Amino acid sequence: MWCFFTQNFGCLLLVGQHGRCVAMHKTFLFRFDGARENDEFLEHARLKGHVVYSGISMSLNRGWIPDFIEISLDDHPVACSLTIFELENTESVALISARKYLAESSHDIFTAFRQYLQRVVQRCRSAADPRAEDIQQLDDALGSVAHTSVWAAAALRRPPQTVERLPLIDQGIVSNKSAIDSPSNNQTLSLTGELSLSPREHKTFFRSVLILDAVARGRDKSDASLRAWRNLRSQPLKDDIQHNASNFPALSVLMGGNKTGVRIVIDDVARELSAIWNRFQPGRHSEPSVLAALTKFLPINRELDPKASVRTAFEKAQLVLNESAAQPFGAADAQEAARR
Repeated sequence: MWCFFTQNFGCLLLVGQHGRCVAMHKTFLFRFDGARENDEFLEHARLKGHVVYSGISMSLNRGWIPDFIEISLDDHPVACSLTIFELENTESVALISARKYLAESSHDIFTAFRQYLQRVVQRCRSAADPRAEDIQQLDDALGSVAHTSVWAAAALRRPPQTVERLPLIDQGIVSNKSAIDSPSNNQTLSLTGELSLSPREHKTFFRSVLILDAVARGRDKSDASLRAWRNLRSQPLKDDIQHNASNFPALSVLMGGNKTGVRIVIDDVARELSAIWNRFQPGRHSEPSVLAALTKFLPINRELDPKASVRTAFEKAQLVLNESAAQPFGAADAQEAARR
């Protein structure tokens, strides 16, 4: 059943089909599932004054069904932002769930949402539901905005909060701050240009590269714990670099010796990994897609439990690699991915 909540502040005035002014809120939240575990997030939105709708489901191009979509309208200038929300119980899983949308087409997602609104209008009209006009007016507003942006947000169910909100890659938008409701304790490492890694960052980066490399090679079948696996003396990437150090100077610096901190040029690391991984999956891993994969996987790696099975890390790395290779990146896209 559809529900509509009205308030007297923060609204747009639109002219309806009969010439009367209709007040519309600037922020709407649409729910696409009926899971009770998401109820607290819904109530949190209501307390913030959002208009909340629930009912008809909506799927995107790959069959993905988001938990929520938030629409914010701004009349100075007329603009709209659409944010896809994925809710999970832990931050690391929420980040994975939300980031799968980053490589999608913002235009296709916005179009699918407009089509969804039209289906809702048809359903309401077939049932003589007067709320069809409310949905139609929102759809009309979206059709006349001067600018739209599409975002993907990761959120926690309890307590309900957004932990990251990023723009889809094809828009070329730089996100100044990913944490919305509360900042994360883990600072995101900006992967651009020459990096000076602290000992802790060096270890995290090194371990992230090892996990991604194992998946790219198809060497991701171990049943060991993550800690035991990454402490193995023999690792395929380590062996490659040891026997071909002159061909992989950047990786030699990153992977060799004690992890006490290091300076690297990230583009050189991405180029060398691209050359190695394309031996196993020809043409799949461009330098920008490797850089995007590193950018996405680093914060995930920080949240991994070293006592858990390494298969969990492999599964998350596989998802990241699939997303990063899902569509081609240009040079500008790579720079944007690095800044995020």
